[in-house]
Amino acid sequence: MEDSSTMPIWASMLDLPQEILDIITPLISHNDYPSCILVNHYWSTIFTPLLWKVVRVGDRTMQECFGTRETRNALARNCQHIRVVETTDPAIVYFLAYLSPITKLDSLTIRLKDHPTSSILFSTAMTVTAATTTTTTTTTTTTTTTAVAAMTNDNSKGTLDIPRCASTVIRILQNNRDLRYLSLDVGCFRYEDGGEAMTNLVSVFPTAKLEKLELSFLNSVSYDRELGDEGNADTEKLIEYYLAKHEPFHALKEVVITGGSQNDMDINRLMFLFRCHNVETVRLHRLDSNAMKALRVFLRAGCPKLVNLEWRKGLHDPEEFIVGLLKASRQGWRELRLPDMPEFDTDSWEALMEHVETLEVLRIESAERLPPNGMVDLLCSAKRLRRLEGIADRQRKRFTVEPNVNACESFLEHYIDHMGDRSWVLGPSMEHLQLQIQCVPRPDVLYRQSGGELMFRQTGLDPALRVPVQHWIYNQLGRMTGLQELIVGLMDLSEKTMASRGVDRSMDSVALEEALLGNDPHVFNYLSLEFSLESGLSLLSGLKEMRMLDVRSTAHYIGVAELEWMHVNWPMLETIRGLGTDWRWSVKYAEGPARKAAVEAWMAAHPLGIGSSFYPKPSN
Repeated sequence: MEDSSTMPIWASMLDLPQEILDIITPLISHNDYPSCILVNHYWSTIFTPLLWKVVRVGDRTMQECFGTRETRNALARNCQHIRVVETTDPAIVYFLAYLSPITKLDSLTIRLKDHPTSSILFSTAMTVTAATTTTTTTTTTTTTTTAVAAMTNDNSKGTLDIPRCASTVIRILQNNRDLRYLSLDVGCFRYEDGGEAMTNLVSVFPTAKLEKLELSFLNSVSYDRELGDEGNADTEKLIEYYLAKHEPFHALKEVVITGGSQNDMDINRLMFLFRCHNVETVRLHRLDSNAMKALRVFLRAGCPKLVNLEWRKGLHDPEEFIVGLLKASRQGWRELRLPDMPEFDTDSWEALMEHVETLEVLRIESAERLPPNGMVDLLCSAKRLRRLEGIADRQRKRFTVEPNVNACESFLEHYIDHMGDRSWVLGPSMEHLQLQIQCVPRPDVLYRQSGGELMFRQTGLDPALRVPVQHWIYNQLGRMTGLQELIVGLMDLSEKTMASRGVDRSMDSVALEEALLGNDPHVFNYLSLEFSLESGLSLLSGLKEMRMLDVRSTAHYIGVAELEWMHVNWPMLETIRGLGTDWRWSVKYAEGPARKAAVEAWMAAHPLGIGSSFYPKPSN
């Protein structure tokens, strides 16, 4: 008989250190967790909490997700494992608030705006319970016990309509004081009778660990309360009064606010910003004038550490509101992302430039009303800039003007007109540059459309400056040795804009270009950088981190010789957007088909990427 002392000792999953389990379990699909639970008791203790950790039901209802006694029992039995809840159903909110309370949430998302009521199964006992529910603590406790029993009863025969109501949301927040993320929409901000609940709701927002707060006020009702001028004594008294009644948020770093398209936001609902002393990032979406007027006061007064602003979908706000918002940061903006704003003009630009020394990220979706060569002023001053972004791809509208510089004018100001040093200060820290380089003297370009010359030609640009201007621009770009993405091409038009022009993306690129040029010749940048060796491309040999080059709708001369150079000097380069062209804009357009075929053959021979790092080094 074998000696028991020599028999192998088998380790189970429970014997593994927690740090090893934390590596293994994410590699297992969530859909496989039920199978893992059925292996044995030990596996069940590991995977049951993981299975129930996230309850994300989207637009589905309580009845659709937990319509049977068994599934409702399972939800009630495993509420202690739930850490994340995302729902749009009032019945699920009610269940988790009263019938089987959850108390250990890290993240809560409730969207009830489009879901005023929902249904939940009930028994006779539950009908009586629901009818006798009051707001007193004693009655609520009794109700909860009875209701859970009713919910798990085999004899449940009817349904109970559950309206959306702020009281259920308040109950969940009271039970979960360690929340780190909270997202609510306007459907959570009123009681069942329509009464305003925002004050009571905000008063129970967790303050100790909450890190991110998202509130959507879309279609809320405005009280049209007027706000005094920023920085006055009334505002200071208001802050003191508000803070005396409410504890500040200690860990809150990010706030996201979504508004509507009309003057429909009650600014009283924004006063919680006075408690946001540690907030660094604010994200805004479709805010109306009421909100804009309030934010210029609330953010500067209540958020002294604010350094990041992301603003999407700007409306036709007066420029004074835009300027006020741009002045909201006391420490200077680090990241500033701005939408296309029709009223963004000189005063707004000056307010932005006050923060140029702290800017690290800047997005400007439209530069239609910027001062002439204002972008050059920025590039000559923003020493910390890492990313310069423009309109997103497929979002450009017919009259969108992307951030740009007049290359020839900047060159002349620097060397000829003696208007000071126009050298860009951007250096190795620059990672992403989206910028239109325009007005490069290009005597080699012939404006063509459908085989014929266009009506206009370049004027006032000295052909002799073709190479010197490009050399100067390349020298500016060459100092950005950490650059990974260089976008000098035009972004694609939005689907709506293309449809209005009778074109679509399935068209051949040349045919699409000519169709768009019918009414908008500016959809192609004829006076662009060439990116040819002849024009000085070798000056960019230091850009070893380059991953992507975008030259869409520009008159570039990237041929096989340039691709071979990039293969060696830009080893990380993966793709060139807009590489394909037949050079119909060139005075030597007859050579276009042969050049195009050669480029296509080179790319076919390098399917993994353009840079040498994608291919094994040849053996000696």
